Amino acid sequence: MRKFMTLAVACILALAIAPSAQQPDALKAAVDTLNAAKINTLQYSGSGANFSVGQNFTPNEPWPRVTVKSYTASINYGTGSMRQELVREMGTVMPRGGGGPFTGEQRQNLVVRGSDAWNVPAAPPGAAAAPAPAAAAERMLALWATPQGFVKAAMANNATTKKTKDGTEVSFTVGGKYKMTGILNAQNQVARVQTWIDQPIVGDMLVETVYSGYKDFGVSFPSHIVQSQDGFPSLDLTITSVTVNPAVDITVPDNVRGAQPPAVRVESTKMADGVYYLTGGTHHSLVVEMKDHIVLVDTPNDAARALAVIAKTKEVVPNKPIRYVVTSHHHWDHLGGIRSAIDEGATIVTHQTNKAFLERVAKTPHTLNPDRLSTSKKAVKIQTVGDMGKLTDGARTIELYNLTGYEHTRDMLIVYLPKEKILAEPDAFTPPATPTTPLVITAVPYAAALYDNIQRRKLDVQTIAPFHGGRTSNVGELARAAGKTATVSQ
Repeated sequence: MRKFMTLAVACILALAIAPSAQQPDALKAAVDTLNAAKINTLQYSGSGANFSVGQNFTPNEPWPRVTVKSYTASINYGTGSMRQELVREMGTVMPRGGGGPFTGEQRQNLVVRGSDAWNVPAAPPGAAAAPAPAAAAERMLALWATPQGFVKAAMANNATTKKTKDGTEVSFTVGGKYKMTGILNAQNQVARVQTWIDQPIVGDMLVETVYSGYKDFGVSFPSHIVQSQDGFPSLDLTITSVTVNPAVDITVPDNVRGAQPPAVRVESTKMADGVYYLTGGTHHSLVVEMKDHIVLVDTPNDAARALAVIAKTKEVVPNKPIRYVVTSHHHWDHLGGIRSAIDEGATIVTHQTNKAFLERVAKTPHTLNPDRLSTSKKAVKIQTVGDMGKLTDGARTIELYNLTGYEHTRDMLIVYLPKEKILAEPDAFTPPATPTTPLVITAVPYAAALYDNIQRRKLDVQTIAPFHGGRTSNVGELARAAGKTATVSQ
């Protein structure tokens, strides 16, 4: 289970932050410029874009952009709480790359107080809050990364300062764990804040926020905010209004207080002799038994899920090593447990465009939340696939095909077992709850791409095992979802 900070800093910062002789002059000047000592609550609004982190089309491209029609952040520095309300907007075509599909408007209400984080559903009215403990650290650090929040946190956490070519660098640690470093410019404004959060794949991930275009909104505040995660923009806002000391009263719902991620559950269904479908969460995996080893397809989500999947794999196929782990593609939700697979000693089978990224992932520092690979330091073993590839033991063959004409990702490998006529795939087609449930319009192009690839490859598919959703499917249903007429086995 991932670790979460307790953030005693929230209580510390509830105290008055009157400047003292021990505090650096540059920091005291920033407090005065930003009026931080007199600001207990703050609300700012604007519009722009946010980006689907971990879902780029190739590992080297920026995160896919989504328009943010409106954005409002409401902060109470005294209680260490923040609410972010967004209205995102999408046409009928998703940007190239991943991210949760939607059309029209999507409302998000993301909240944190101390070590508790939750999401407020847009519908139905009065729906219970959804605990989001994994988001607590990121949201809390975003609160203290705001200009006024940063200088408050610096004052309360014995910040050190030094002169640099860009201005005065201010550094401190919050929660006893999370380092924050910022730059104060010549105008005593916060120009940039850097912090690091744990990410299961890339480890201690840099989150950098750049502030520019400060204006007098009744308080000095930036008119442009750009945040980046792992080197690519994740939020880009133009601020149009700021309110000082509004009423911001954020109470933690009873079902959220102290909530932890749900226990990892992995269930196994035998699809054929030596073929097992591992479900029980939001993301699924496939196990294929070979003569003297095992091939596992996808170790998703994070280390906890991956380790549970690996344990279940050894349970359903005992006394054989996991020699190969096929990673379907580089998107972070499906690649989240890859370091556990590397630590297992398995050879990672991936599309050739993903090789350099996996080599980087195997070496990323994980000091905030060390995993097993941090200790074992095993070298990654990679076997790449181009347009197609095979894994075989002479009796059973696993065919791997790169999904072409597919705007979700460049490196998608679908897995086909010709003897069993089973095809395993993530993301291209997730069957709805029942065969008669309408498919969302954004899913149709992906279904069409999968169907066209099956046709072009002349694959005799009888069963489709999707890596999302609650059931398997077939080519007939896939064809209907794609608006086509099936011409292969249904």
